Amino acid sequence: MSLKSFKANESPANIIDALRRDGGVIVREVAQVSLVDTVAAELRKELDSFDKSSDFIGRKTRRCGGVLAYSPSSAKLIAHRLVLDVADAILLPHCAEYQIGSTTGIEILPGESEQQLHRDDSPYPLQLAGFELQIGVMWALCDFTVENGATRVVPGSHRFLRAWHRPDLSSWVPAEMPKGSVLFYMGSTWHGGGANRSSTPRTGLINTYSLGWLRPEVSNTLEVPPAIARKYDERVRRLLGYTTHGTCQDQLGHYRGDDPVWVHRVTGDAEAAARGQVPGISDSREAALANSQPT
Repeated sequence: MSLKSFKANESPANIIDALRRDGGVIVREVAQVSLVDTVAAELRKELDSFDKSSDFIGRKTRRCGGVLAYSPSSAKLIAHRLVLDVADAILLPHCAEYQIGSTTGIEILPGESEQQLHRDDSPYPLQLAGFELQIGVMWALCDFTVENGATRVVPGSHRFLRAWHRPDLSSWVPAEMPKGSVLFYMGSTWHGGGANRSSTPRTGLINTYSLGWLRPEVSNTLEVPPAIARKYDERVRRLLGYTTHGTCQDQLGHYRGDDPVWVHRVTGDAEAAARGQVPGISDSREAALANSQPT
């Protein structure tokens, strides 16, 4: 099985169908080269200062996290309309609001070996067939080839519950794609970085998006504090977690302050009723109290 690869003008519905079926899908040349080059330049200083290699990360791989703290241009990729369309389809059936799990620049240097294949949803002690906790979105900041370490993906591996079965991990395929392209994959899909047998680095930006009622992989409101986050639009601030999850009486993450970084959600009685709540409950209590007063 191979990964389906679409042109940038493909309908989101077809892209989402392929993602659900195969666990991963490529969309070619979605972002303009000028934007991709700008993002790569903004990540450069942080990537160059990375010094925390490990067997999992790699001994010749550089990483940088919390990219919105120093790469304002990356917001155009993180909140790209196609990305949000895919996340809406996969995640919103199971939450009121999804969030950024993590944002990470990854540069695989020449001579790096293959990364261990893994799933991104393994920190969460929950697994239900067909119930995705998160998705991954890898942007190619250069051409991704089998020679320079294109992400390896095991198609169909998202169908295996990790507690019971392991897919055939030898059946991986390289997510080869030109610069500016994007790879979508499920949080339950087995994948990993490839070996770089070329003479140049392979650079990408991987962003994950998780259900809003889960604890995200990274504490985004500390990685991107209010002083920086205020510069971004409402959609990005919501993705960072500067809003509540849920509505009416079913909210998580309350904030009673007035910092303009916070995105307040306004809901009405119709939404409360749709969630099985009693609309206007405070008014009902006031009316009942008034009727109980002696005359």
